[in-house]
Order: sequence, then structure tokens, then C-alpha cells
Amino acid sequence: MNPITCILIAIFVLISLALFLLFKLNPFSVEQNPLKKRRLILTGTKLKITERIAIHFTTLFRQTRCTPKKFFIMALLSAAGGFTAGMLLFGSAGLAAVMAVCMLPAPYFYLTVKSSAAAREEIEGLENTMSIITNAYAGCDDIIKALEAYVEEKNRYVPAHLRVTTPFDEFITEIRLVNPNVEHGLYRLSAKIKNRYFNEWVKTLILCHNDRRLKFALFPVIKAMNDAKSMQVESDGMMVRVWRDYLLTAGLMFSIIPMMRFANAEWFFLLTQTATGKLLIILMLLAALGTAFYVMKATKPSNR
Repeated sequence: MNPITCILIAIFVLISLALFLLFKLNPFSVEQNPLKKRRLILTGTKLKITERIAIHFTTLFRQTRCTPKKFFIMALLSAAGGFTAGMLLFGSAGLAAVMAVCMLPAPYFYLTVKSSAAAREEIEGLENTMSIITNAYAGCDDIIKALEAYVEEKNRYVPAHLRVTTPFDEFITEIRLVNPNVEHGLYRLSAKIKNRYFNEWVKTLILCHNDRRLKFALFPVIKAMNDAKSMQVESDGMMVRVWRDYLLTAGLMFSIIPMMRFANAEWFFLLTQTATGKLLIILMLLAALGTAFYVMKATKPSNR
């Protein structure tokens, strides 16, 4: 088995595993006892990796108003486009397949950039929400009652069919009907809103759940968040510029290959038809994919 085939098989296995995790498919799963499953949920507090991934994609779909089905179709179209572009660029089915696999995360990058606007709108009202809940908690010393009071007040004058479900509504529903573990519910709440100050605030709430004397530590977190809000717009502008420069650089890097077909046919043949040349192109594709994830991580706003 040649090295190219081994690399293709490894990439296929990794992508298949990612899809299984994304859609929560387990071909080896067996039906569990409901009581045993309930007991396992109640005994867990911190979130498992799979639960974090599921919450992350659920939040991403909510912010961008995208459905899992639409996301799956976008991924298939990206793979088809990558395969077509690979055939035009390299004239090799194997290299085109690798490019198709590398193009699969493109919808995820697109939704991540698109979600920044929705996340900013959520964060603009988040400080006020945190302040209301903190003041209510300081008065009643009960986290559940404080969040319930906020949710009831928020929905009091809004008709039922016009209400927008927020992570705070979901927290109350989960605590009352699904899992009464307050710490686990707070961890889930923290995972649904990507904001550094909100995460710190939730962690302080978890500490307050065990020691109510720490409740006054919540106010400095809200003040720090107010001081950092002005940096949000600048971060969003920087993110767009960095993605634009990255896409331009990646396009220039791969545009050299088709130009080589006309400038030097012998070099083009060595690059696209020999094992060494194919390996170099695969490394270029993987480097482009890896740097895309790095750019996405580097362009996150400083308060997220």
C-alpha cells in the first residue's frame, strides 16, 4: 500500500469520526436502562467533551439560524466543490479527493464568522442580564429563584408566540424538568454563551452555590465586563480583515500550480503525477486547513 493511499484512508477515518460525533451517531450503542442512564446524568457535573461539542454546534446553529440538515448539505456542496477544483487544479482524482476532504470544514468556518454578529448582539444585553440576576441573588441567596425571577420578568409582557428562547430559559427548564443538578446546569449555561467574563461570572456562581458568602465577588466581574465592551467592535473588524488576508494568501499559494501547467509542463507533471509531488501538495492542503483553524482561534474576540 503506497503512502498516498494510507494518507487518504487516515483522512477518511478522521472525517468519518468527526461526522459521527457531530450527529451523535454510535453504531455500537445498545439500549440502556432509563434509570441507570438517569443516575449517570445526575452523578456528572462537569461537561463531557461530546456534550461540549453538541452544545457548541447547537449554539452555532441558533445564532446563525442554520439547521443541521442545511449544514450537512453545505458540507456536501463544499466537498463537491473541492473535488471539482482539485480536478481542475491538479488533474488527479486522488489529490482532488484530498482537497474535497479539506474543504469539508468550510461551512463551519463560514458559520463561525457569521455568528460573531449574533454573538455581539447577545453580549450587548448580557451585562444588564448578569446585573439583574446578581442583584436578585444578593437579595434572596437562591440561584434558581434569581434566574427564575429574571426569566419571568423578561417574558411577562411578551406574548407566548413572540418569546425568544434564551440559554437562561433553557437553564430553568433543564433544572426543573431534566436534571436538578445546579452545578451541571451552570456549566451547560456557561458553554452556551462564549464570553470570558460571563464564564468567570458563572464559575463564581458555582462557588456561591457552595458558599453564599462569596456572592459579592459577582459585582467586580460585571464591572470588568463593562470596561471591556468597547473592544468588541474593534475585534470584529480585525477578524474580517484577517480572514480576507488569509483567503487571499491561500488563493495565491494554490494559483501557482495551474500557472505552472503553462509555464513549465515538466515541473507540473513532477508535482502532480509523482509520489513526492503529490505528497507536497497534500502537505500544502493540510497546512492550509490547519492554518484556517489557527486563524479562527486567533481572531476570537478578546472577551470571548
